Amino acid sequence: MRVIIAGGGTGGHLFPAIAVGEELKRQFPDIELLHVGASNGIEAKWFPRNNIRYELLDVHGLTGKDALARLKALGEFLSAINRARMLLKTFRPELVVGTGGYSAAPTAMAAILSRVPLVILEQNVRPGLANRLLGRFARKICVGFAESAGGFGRGNIEITGNPVRFAIPPRLQHQPHEPFQILVLGGSTGAHRLNIAALNAFVICRKHVIKINVVHQTGEADVGLVSEGYQKLGCSARVLSFIDDIGRSLELTDLVVARSGAMTVSEVALAGRAAIFVPYPFHRDRQQEFNARVLERRGGARIVADDDHCGENLARELYELTSDPPRLVAMGQRAHEAAMPEAAEKIARICFEVMQPEQTVA
Repeated sequence: MRVIIAGGGTGGHLFPAIAVGEELKRQFPDIELLHVGASNGIEAKWFPRNNIRYELLDVHGLTGKDALARLKALGEFLSAINRARMLLKTFRPELVVGTGGYSAAPTAMAAILSRVPLVILEQNVRPGLANRLLGRFARKICVGFAESAGGFGRGNIEITGNPVRFAIPPRLQHQPHEPFQILVLGGSTGAHRLNIAALNAFVICRKHVIKINVVHQTGEADVGLVSEGYQKLGCSARVLSFIDDIGRSLELTDLVVARSGAMTVSEVALAGRAAIFVPYPFHRDRQQEFNARVLERRGGARIVADDDHCGENLARELYELTSDPPRLVAMGQRAHEAAMPEAAEKIARICFEVMQPEQTVA
C-alpha cells in the first residue's frame, strides 16, 4: 500500500498528519508513506529532523493578504497542483490524506483531478475554507469534534477525534502541586499577544502572593523577551520556543493557559487538565472561539477574550482558579469527558477501508 499524507503550515495541521502516518505504519508495517507539505511551513524543519520521507511545495495561503499577494499566491497554488499531480504519477498512491489548510490543498486537489481516493481531516469545530470545498469530493471526512459535523453538507462524516502528539496519555491528576504548575501555550509558532498578556497577568498575580511555577512556550521570536520578563518578575519559569514532549508537560501541569487551536483543545481534553483559553481574535470564522467552547460548555475550561484588558482578566481567572484546587481537579475531569483517545486508530482504519473496501481490519 502507498499513501500520501498532505498537511502542514502550522502544527495544528502537521501533527495530525504525523500521528496518522505513525499509526498507519504501526497497523500496516509494509505501507509506503510520503508526506507532502509547504516549503514555508513548520514541516520544512520538522521533516528532515525526524527522518520522514517528504516533498515540499512552494505554496502560501490566500487569506489575509492584499490583492497583489493573493494573485501571486493563486499562481503558486496552481503550480503546486501541477507539481502534486506529478508526485501522484510517480509515487502512485492508493490514497491521499489531507489534513486541511493551504499546505494540503494542492495535493488534495491533485488527488481529485487524478481520481485518487481522498480522505480529509478537519480539526476545528468550524471547518476551514479548503476543507469545506474539498469535502464535496472526499470519500470520508474525519472530524475532530462532534460539533464539526454540521459544517459539512454530506453524509460521509466520521467523528473520530483529533490524533494528538503523544502516544501515551498523561495520567489524570488527582491533587494539584504546591506551588501550582502553570503551562502557557501559544501554539506551535507562539503568540505574541498571549505572551504579553500572560506576563502582565503574572505581574498582577504576584501582588496577591500566588505561588506558581511556569512553563511557557513562546515561539522563536519571543524567547528573549519573555525570559527577561520572568527574570524581572522574579517568577520561577522555564521558557521554551517549542515543546516537543507536550504529553509530559501536560502531565506535570495543574492549569493550562493557551490559544485554542483544535489540537491544543484536544490535547488538553485527553490530558484531563483545566484550561483558560484565549482564542485568537482575528480569524474571520472565530474558529478558536468555537473550539474553546467545546470544553467551556462542559465546565472544563474558561475563556478570556484577547482584548485591551486581557492581562487583567487573565489574572482574575488565574487567581480564582488557583485559589480553589478542588475546582481545578473537577474542571480537568470534565474536560477529559470530551477526549477521543483512539482518534489515530480510527482514522487509520477508515483509510484502510477506503483503500480496500472489500476487506476489514482485524
